[in-house]
Amino acid sequence: MPYLGIDHIDLRVPALGAVEAFYDALFQRLGLTRRKYSRVETGGAAWEDATEADYNAVEWYEDDVQGRAALFFGVIEEEGAQPARGRIAFAVTADSLDDWERVLPTLGAREIERNQEAWYPAIFFTDPLGTRLEVCARLPRP
Repeated sequence: MPYLGIDHIDLRVPALGAVEAFYDALFQRLGLTRRKYSRVETGGAAWEDATEADYNAVEWYEDDVQGRAALFFGVIEEEGAQPARGRIAFAVTADSLDDWERVLPTLGAREIERNQEAWYPAIFFTDPLGTRLEVCARLPRP
């Protein structure tokens, strides 16, 4: 079976209000411009559409996608959730890294560190609650 990529990511956070504006700004820059509000039970067993007045999850989707399902990233408030100890990496172009380095602090990113290795152009950072993220422009293997 071929690997077709990642369909979506659901990230659990202890306080959606502490990171929602950060992710909204980050995902707007990455091209995930459509928002959807939901109510999600702990563990994700029940999922239903919600309104902006009553929700505990936001999903940011690609817009105007044709011929395939739109990719999305969901952030869900769940009591007791801890910041992700792994790292979620977003692919960007190499010529955009200087701009990302300049903009990330204005979005609310913390612990921003540019990787200095030429073979792995990336910027590592955390969201306001400590989830590890990066933007990277990996080069193709020779």
